[in-house]
Amino acid sequence: MNLELPAIASEFGATAERAFADAGGVDLARRAEARPEIRAQELAPLLDRLGALDLRVGDDMDTALAGAELCRVAGRNALPYPVTGVLASGGNDRPPVVLVDPALPRADHGDLFTRWRLAAVDGRVWEGRPEGRPLGTELGPFVVDMSVTSGAGRSADLPPVDVPMLLTLGGWQTLGTLERALELAVQHVNARHQFGRPLARFQAVQFQIADATVAVQSLRELARFTMWRLWVAPLDRLVDALALRAHALESAHSVLRTCHQLHGAIGFCDEHDLSILSRHAQPLLRLSAGLEATTEQLMAAIDRYGFDSLFDRGASARAAHRV
Repeated sequence: MNLELPAIASEFGATAERAFADAGGVDLARRAEARPEIRAQELAPLLDRLGALDLRVGDDMDTALAGAELCRVAGRNALPYPVTGVLASGGNDRPPVVLVDPALPRADHGDLFTRWRLAAVDGRVWEGRPEGRPLGTELGPFVVDMSVTSGAGRSADLPPVDVPMLLTLGGWQTLGTLERALELAVQHVNARHQFGRPLARFQAVQFQIADATVAVQSLRELARFTMWRLWVAPLDRLVDALALRAHALESAHSVLRTCHQLHGAIGFCDEHDLSILSRHAQPLLRLSAGLEATTEQLMAAIDRYGFDSLFDRGASARAAHRV
């Protein structure tokens, strides 16, 4: 595995970062809460100009990594748009996709499109549409209930959804959120003083920052590794993607908690970017399954497909699955 991103992915991510910053960065999320229409009026054209809507992440690894970098940058800016669902759709001529709990299907920014493909972890696919208005809650301002309009699982008239790719792109978006949250925490503890010295000089703070840094770095490496595995180990795709999802949720819990603790009360004020990042990340972290449910899905997938690790169950499980 080459840990270095290809030039096309790095350049695409850097271009997207500049474009989002010029458009307002995290302020886009604040503006969208006040004026939800800017998501369609400003963000969709911006993504179109970037060429994001033309990326076919299922074609090759370089394109997939370019899409992953876009998701990471979207996470860094709390971009109020369903980037992962659009990228995983397979082309801008198809409706976006979202992973749902079949018992309670919901989609973040579901109101932006009249048609969606709703997918379950086991591969079942339905066509759906938004039902009503966004919930408008603090932790899910753009989450919309979805209703099923057609499809009975693997229906011939509904293209399949690449669930492992969708999960992996979500892991990259979570990575971007945590990267930016940690940067804000580092800036805060260096700027704030107590007892005549920066907070960053206190050993307890240094330990917290070090732990958060290791968590973010490990998630970054696992995200890159998982994207590579999607191409070189196709039989393990779902297990690897669920493992990334579980690790991303664990990392988000610890990193965001640390960043909020270090900021104190100001980290929960919407005037501060950390609050916006944390709030707008919640649908990604909670839908369609939280950490406990994701771990159960991972264990079930390991039982069926195996898992390459120090205690390998991969060969026997894959052999059984072929039978």
